[in-house]
Amino acid sequence: MSTTATRLSPTFEDVDAVLAVIRSAGPFWPLSNYAGNDAEMAALGSRAPSFSPPWFRQDFVREGVVAVDGAEAIFDNPRFVDAARNVYGPDCIVRPSHLYVNIMGPTPFPFIPHLDVPAFRGFTRADQPIWLLKVMANSGLFETWRTKIATAVSWFYDGVGGDFHYWPDGAEGEGRVESPPFRNVSIVADNESTFHGVSPLGGPDAKMPEGVNSHSRLVRGEGRWDIVDGDGALIAHIEDDDARITVSWKADVFYDAEEARMVDEGIDTLDIDRVTDIFMADLLARGVDVQRPTDLIHDEEFVALIAKTYPEHPPKMG
Repeated sequence: MSTTATRLSPTFEDVDAVLAVIRSAGPFWPLSNYAGNDAEMAALGSRAPSFSPPWFRQDFVREGVVAVDGAEAIFDNPRFVDAARNVYGPDCIVRPSHLYVNIMGPTPFPFIPHLDVPAFRGFTRADQPIWLLKVMANSGLFETWRTKIATAVSWFYDGVGGDFHYWPDGAEGEGRVESPPFRNVSIVADNESTFHGVSPLGGPDAKMPEGVNSHSRLVRGEGRWDIVDGDGALIAHIEDDDARITVSWKADVFYDAEEARMVDEGIDTLDIDRVTDIFMADLLARGVDVQRPTDLIHDEEFVALIAKTYPEHPPKMG
C-alpha cells in the first residue's frame, strides 16, 4: 500500500454540475433506514439507535448500476480512480461500484468515529448481519478474505461545524481534520479500516429539525431542502446554507489480475461454517473453553463472547 489516505483537490471539473445533479435527485431517506436494527444503526455511527437525526441518504449508483439521472457526472471521475491507486498502489485494479449522497441538517452531537461496514469474499452485508461483519474485522482473523474498498468522500458546506475527522494511522495515531468551507476537496482512504467521524453541525443558535422518523424523506424545495412525512406534508426544512452534503464514491480494489480472478470466480470464499471454525481456533488458542455453536448468528452466548473478545476501539474526537 502506497499510503493510507490521500487528499484530492480539486475533485471535480464542474462543481456546479455536481450540485445540480444532487439537487435534482430525491427523495432522500433517513440514514437510520439503511440499518436493519438498532445494532446496525449503532454500527453506522448513531449516538442513539432508536432516534432518527436529520441525516438523509440516497443511493446514486448501486453495484455499478446508475439509479439517479446524471449520476455519471459524479461517478465517472478518473481523479477518484487515480487517488485510489495512490492509496493501494499504481498497478492495482480499481472497479467503481457505488455512489451515495448524504445530506445532514443542523445537529448538536457528532456522527461518532466509526468504520464503514466491511465485506469479505463470499460474506457481505447482502446476506450477513452487520454486527458479525464488524466483529470479523475487529478480530483481524479474516484479513485474507477482506474486500479492499477505496472510498472517496467529498463535501459541500460552508457553515459552522461539520468538520471531517479521520485517523489514517490507526485509532492510536494522530487524527487529521478537514474543516469547512468545503467546496472541491476529497479524502480517499480505506474507510473500512480508517476511523472517521463528523463534528456537531451548526453554530450555537442552530436549531435541529425535529420530527424525523423512518417514514420521513428529504425532497428539494424552493432554494432549500424540505423534510416531509409519508403523506408529503412539510415537517421542517433545511436551508441550503445549513445543509452539509457528502458524496461517497466507492470502488473495489484488487492488487493484481489474479486477485480479481479469485473474486470473480468465487475462489476461496467464506461461509458460516468456516467463519465459525476460524473463531473457534482463535478462542481455543487464547485459552477460552467454549463449545462450538451450531448456529453462530443466533447463539446469544457465543455472540456475546466474540463481541467481548474482539471489541472495536474507536478514537475520540477532540
